[in-house]
Amino acid sequence: MPELAEFEVVDMSGNWEKDYQQSDDFETEFNLYMFDIQRRINTQNDGLNNRATLGGGAPIGSMETIVGLARFTEEITRMPLLQIDQDRFRIKIGREDDFALLCEYFNRQTMITETPFGTEQCSWNGNQLLFFLTLQDGLRIYYQVTLSPDGRQLNITTTVSSDTVSTPMTISNYYRRFDVPDSNIDCILTLTRNNVCRRTDN
Repeated sequence: MPELAEFEVVDMSGNWEKDYQQSDDFETEFNLYMFDIQRRINTQNDGLNNRATLGGGAPIGSMETIVGLARFTEEITRMPLLQIDQDRFRIKIGREDDFALLCEYFNRQTMITETPFGTEQCSWNGNQLLFFLTLQDGLRIYYQVTLSPDGRQLNITTTVSSDTVSTPMTISNYYRRFDVPDSNIDCILTLTRNNVCRRTDN
């Protein structure tokens, strides 16, 4: 049986919907990211060797790998709904159309799990829940989950990096709590990015 937790953690449990007004717009962030990449390429081309690395670090990367990293970041940050289940031993962040993030903390503040895809680590840093995934293909995903002081807003900042691209990409999304509607009420997320609900009873 797991020992009782020796530290207090914030309660993130509940249902959450994306706040599009406060969250990063991916296309805007993508354009800024590509602008920064182009600036780095121009700086590199001004050097003695077009294949030189920046500051002795990782190569900037090919355009294919750069765009691939950015689109992968888009894919894992697009989910509009979260369902978080939490008790004093573990937390599970269910994400619509994506895999769940699971952290079992017990009396430890760090958990390391080996999976067929790589290594997953999670820990609490004060009121922040941190996930760090290292995948076998050289991709690394860092999630920073923060609950607002009033408990009404959740921020998930996602950073994706790669062995083949020098510049990581970061997307910040905000979520607000919502109540799950009754079973006879059907809700959809419209293009205006608001929930529209209607009764389905005959």
